[in-house]
Amino acid sequence: MGRARRAAVIETLHDVATTIQTEETVAGVCERTVAAAANLLDFNLCTIMIRDGERLVPRATSAAAPPDGSQQMRIDEGLAGKTYQTGESYTVAEVTPDDETVPADASYRSGISVPIGDHGVFQAVETTPDAFDDDDVELAELLLSHAETALDRLDRERELQRQNDRLDQFASAVSHDIRNPLGVATGRLELVAADCSSPHLEAVADAHDRMERLIDDLLLFAKMGSETLSLAAVDIGALAADCWDPLATPSATLSVECDRDVRADRDRLRQLLENLLKNALDHGGDDVSVTVGELADGFYVADDGPGISPDDRGDVFAAGYTSDDGTGFGLSIVSQIADAHGWDVEIMESAPGGARFEIRGVETAEP
Repeated sequence: MGRARRAAVIETLHDVATTIQTEETVAGVCERTVAAAANLLDFNLCTIMIRDGERLVPRATSAAAPPDGSQQMRIDEGLAGKTYQTGESYTVAEVTPDDETVPADASYRSGISVPIGDHGVFQAVETTPDAFDDDDVELAELLLSHAETALDRLDRERELQRQNDRLDQFASAVSHDIRNPLGVATGRLELVAADCSSPHLEAVADAHDRMERLIDDLLLFAKMGSETLSLAAVDIGALAADCWDPLATPSATLSVECDRDVRADRDRLRQLLENLLKNALDHGGDDVSVTVGELADGFYVADDGPGISPDDRGDVFAAGYTSDDGTGFGLSIVSQIADAHGWDVEIMESAPGGARFEIRGVETAEP
């Protein structure tokens, strides 16, 4: 292959990679990859086999190949099995009658075999000997690296979906199993409070309220990972002020020093701001002063409360972590919302010595 032709193929392969990454199924990735191998690399007889249990199963075959030209095999069988096991590419200049390179058709004289990570193997054959050179191997490996990336993404998405489903089932079950007896306990407590007076009753009522908040946060935490974002222009300052009004005590103050619209899911951003404001109120006291300010690539929420020790800053975003009687999910939800948007959250010390949460990587909405 000439240098100019090779450069053009490489450039086109990178364009094809973008298309491969848009595929939402394993079959789609395999079919798109095989088509690119046939059209760009002139591998007219090629196939992709994907691991299924202990076997490599054909998932896509080029249009010029016979429908039954590729058969499934064990992951340790033949050249395909060797390629999969070693993770190395192989070329066969001349097919010989040994166990490793028995072709599916007697007319096949040479071949190439390339691994696709832990997913499977790509193979191409020709009816003439010595049909594949080092350039073919390099270009095939480049193409298959894009396929591997796409298949890795699909694996991650499937695993994430399974985790979200399990978390959603757990949260729903816990909510149902706890909320019902909690309702009974709250009702009984009201009856007892009507008949007698005891300082212990208020403590019990507070515990019931905390359990109610814990259930709500648990459900919200589970919900965060399963819903898609609905992005729109959101005025951070106006939203922060709106969130503050129902939360604040008479002595607490909010200063908004942010005048910009960002691209965000409004409901998620509201929850993020509410949780940060609640955190400031819970830890800073009734007279806490809170500032929502603007950064070059985001915004911050700062207070003049006791702050967060540097030793604890790595733990506060963990689900269930709490230093008081909170639910332990508030800041974890903040982290999840930021991650869903592709934002970064960092805890620092504010100018008065309190906590300062900086949210960066935030996209400004176009006017």
